Amino acid sequence: MAEIAVLTGDLINSTRVQQPEAFSRRLKTLLNGLEQDYGAEAGTFRGDGFQVTLERPGEAFEVALRLRAGLIGASPSRSDRWDARISIALGAAKGPEGGFGSAYTDSGRALDQMERETLRFHAERKQLTLALDLVTAFVDDILCQWTPSEAEVYFEHLCRPEGGHSAIASRLNKSRPTVTQALLRARYNLLDRYLRDSRQLMEADYA
Repeated sequence: MAEIAVLTGDLINSTRVQQPEAFSRRLKTLLNGLEQDYGAEAGTFRGDGFQVTLERPGEAFEVALRLRAGLIGASPSRSDRWDARISIALGAAKGPEGGFGSAYTDSGRALDQMERETLRFHAERKQLTLALDLVTAFVDDILCQWTPSEAEVYFEHLCRPEGGHSAIASRLNKSRPTVTQALLRARYNLLDRYLRDSRQLMEADYA
């Protein structure tokens, strides 16, 4: 049976931000980008909710970080912050009698159970959940401390790494030292390792 990754999420404080329509438009732009770059199936529901389906589970964390970096980085200011809660689940695409499989139900159920956390991971295989659940909580803590400028440069680093820091600086009209310092504050080296190692774990587990 096909194994997939499903990301279910919702915008944080979507009715309290100063520009709720712009917030929602930014989400839709990011989802469109995921469809183009990852072949994802993405859509919105209930106004501020969204879901992303990936046929390659190893891309799940990269997609989650891309979404959150893209939202936080577009925030109008530090006080008017854009962000989202995201629940990632790996599992079956279809149930034993058809319909939605465990990846969908587990992802949606975990999102409903989330309180203070804004990133959660679950897999049907307990050892994979054990290997990635705690480190994902640490990553969540890093993302929650990002400033918009740190998220903005990490988004560029994640989406278009070619050319390095100089190319990012040129695209964002910033100096290279400014970009490098923002990436260091964003803990990009740790996040890159997290994405690399989590992909390898999931691809090995689902090979």
